[in-house]
Amino acid sequence: MPQKIRVRSLLLGAAFTLLFILLIGRLYWLQVVEASWLTAKAEAMWETGDTLPAKRGTIYDRNLEVLAGDAKGYNVVLNPKLIGELGLEREVAEGLSQVLGVSEPFLLEQATNRDASGNLRIYRQIGNEGRKLNEEKAQAVRDWKAAFVEKHGIKGNNWQGVILEEDQARFYPKGSLGAHVIGFVNKNGDPGSGLELAMDELLRGTPGSIAYEKDRLGRKLPDSKPELIQPVDGQSLVLTIDQTIQHYTETALKKSFDQYKPKNITAIAVDPRTMEVLALANFPTFDPNEYWKFDPDKDFKNMAIQSRYEPGSTFKLVTLTAAVDQGVFDPNATYKSGSIRVPGRTLNDHRRGGWGDITYLEGLLRSSNVAFVKLGYETLGEKLLRDYIEKFGFSRKTGIDLPGEVGGLIDFKYPAEIATTTYGQGGAIVTPIQQLAAYAAIANGGKLMQPHVVKKVVDSSTGEILSETKPKQIGQVVSEDVARQVTEYLKQVVSDDRGTGRRARIEGYEVAGKTGTANIVVNGAYSTDTWVVSFIGYAPADDPRIAVAIIADQPDLGGDSNRAGEVTGVVFKEIVSQSLRYMGVKPDTELPSALAASGEDTLSAVPDLIGLAPNAAVNELDARGFGARLVGDGAKVVGQYPAAGEKVAGSTQIFLLTVPQEEAPVPDVVGASLRDVVQLCALLGLKCEAQGEGYVVQQELAEEGGAATLRVKLEPFGKAASGGAADDGTSEASDDGAGGDDEADAGADAPDANADEEAPPEDGGEAEGEGAPA
Repeated sequence: MPQKIRVRSLLLGAAFTLLFILLIGRLYWLQVVEASWLTAKAEAMWETGDTLPAKRGTIYDRNLEVLAGDAKGYNVVLNPKLIGELGLEREVAEGLSQVLGVSEPFLLEQATNRDASGNLRIYRQIGNEGRKLNEEKAQAVRDWKAAFVEKHGIKGNNWQGVILEEDQARFYPKGSLGAHVIGFVNKNGDPGSGLELAMDELLRGTPGSIAYEKDRLGRKLPDSKPELIQPVDGQSLVLTIDQTIQHYTETALKKSFDQYKPKNITAIAVDPRTMEVLALANFPTFDPNEYWKFDPDKDFKNMAIQSRYEPGSTFKLVTLTAAVDQGVFDPNATYKSGSIRVPGRTLNDHRRGGWGDITYLEGLLRSSNVAFVKLGYETLGEKLLRDYIEKFGFSRKTGIDLPGEVGGLIDFKYPAEIATTTYGQGGAIVTPIQQLAAYAAIANGGKLMQPHVVKKVVDSSTGEILSETKPKQIGQVVSEDVARQVTEYLKQVVSDDRGTGRRARIEGYEVAGKTGTANIVVNGAYSTDTWVVSFIGYAPADDPRIAVAIIADQPDLGGDSNRAGEVTGVVFKEIVSQSLRYMGVKPDTELPSALAASGEDTLSAVPDLIGLAPNAAVNELDARGFGARLVGDGAKVVGQYPAAGEKVAGSTQIFLLTVPQEEAPVPDVVGASLRDVVQLCALLGLKCEAQGEGYVVQQELAEEGGAATLRVKLEPFGKAASGGAADDGTSEASDDGAGGDDEADAGADAPDANADEEAPPEDGGEAEGEGAPA
């Protein structure tokens, strides 16, 4: 028995000894071998930290008006568990739906959301509409919550069922103004388009962080030393864009877009001396504050730099310049207009019968295709034509500092392709920005400049200029003398009564420019009733301060391309006239007025239009140099203002009433001058009340004592008060148009002539159109 006890004692002692050895070995392993790993793991458990976001750089216009910037935002957060405890899910969904503009079923789904185990969640963010709200919208949520808590008798000062979390948000205070230039940043902070995307690396900055020790409850330890890495804010951009000129551009463009419903319409305004972009706009457009509500494929596309089209007669600038530079353009030499035969095809003027034997200068004024085939195809030849196309930069991108630019496509080989390229169809597909750069080169004395929208990069904290974009010359297209001579010819296209651009005249300023109307390809063939229409010009012609291109893709012209000027001419005229006055460019009082230039008095009598069909009345006004605005959709004119016989300036807008006065709708007058509003009220028999000065920003139709009153609020834009309302009306039916085709089909056969340019009336009638290719 004692022996057994000793054996057990020995075994027990050996076991304890072995355990002790294992314990010592384990301690050695933990404290020596794995010490650093365990220390790191422990630190991870009792250390915590936060990311310190960097402030994104601000985007300013050239006058330091904020176009995009960071500010405090708020996220709406739901606690489905707390909401469910009160049984108020539907009331919460209904109330927030009205405040946020989000569908009630969606909010109800969020307010009743459960996790994988079937338990109601305690934290649920709403989608884009509930994230990064501005202060105004956040206050609306607070007001609703306060009323909700009071209504349902919820106790406690801060019910957590619906809360607002502070966040950093990106805001665009001007809304859709300049949207295609600025672009947007989404709710996750990722850039989506425009400069926000192109300059993201500069704008974004570098986030910082802060780390500190905590106890088991997550509270900061009193003796812990936080480690702080300061965030580096993003750099800010000062653009070449002028928000006032951008406003003029978008206001004028939208009127044309709403009235003629083109597939899209584009306008670009630049300083031709430097190719600084003063304004760039497209319709359709979008609001970067609510980017998720728009179609990315249609609304986000920047047609000014991402769309290619056959330009039509605006491309005749290349052929004209080449002919002048080579000394083969004799303005007084004559040729037979109408048609011309090239190998494999007969090409026609837009007026099939032509104008008989005319000079080459008249051929330019009337935009005769035959004249340019003879100059470009027969005289210059393929090699020289191609050389000048290359000099103007149409075979490459302009290099503008916006994302997604596409280059032109120059592809002609056969005689008919070479011939049609001379007047802008068949072998040339270009972008609006390329076209405008070419016209700016002639305006500035022959220098092809690189367009740009970023003027400066500045330190957001100190305001120090970190870099500045200087004007960059790409090449010298022609000499200054040749450019000046071409300008003289382009001035006559506008000033001469035979010129297709005559309705682009602006009282007190000489305008140089060219119209364009091009057939587009539909189902592999050139359409006979669908066009891209354009006008490109600059002013004052001898010392240009602004050059503008207007392009409209497939506007509704009722099958009559002679109406192209109604689409784009009024846009060019409105943008340029307002911009020149805003920039302080005084009109030349010694210049003959637009009407006096054609041998008429400065003031002209308004014709009697009562009883005429609307189209006939518009054509009659158009022929006399007046603008027109139709009110109603009746079959004939039943009223007009100013009245027949009243003498007014030639650029005055005439309102035409086509339905009884009591049935007439009150049109949208936002953007119009006070003069236009007063004329409209006189025509419709309305009282008119105006508040402020400048241009209409808000309108309201009110009934007082049985009488209708149109109340309008007017505001100046920037320095626009000095410009005031333009002498010409704000919405006229005039001029030739402009267009921007998405992607022309280079593989289709070239038409015999580009579509009917707008031409002046002959023998009392409108010039006939081109019609189908021969």
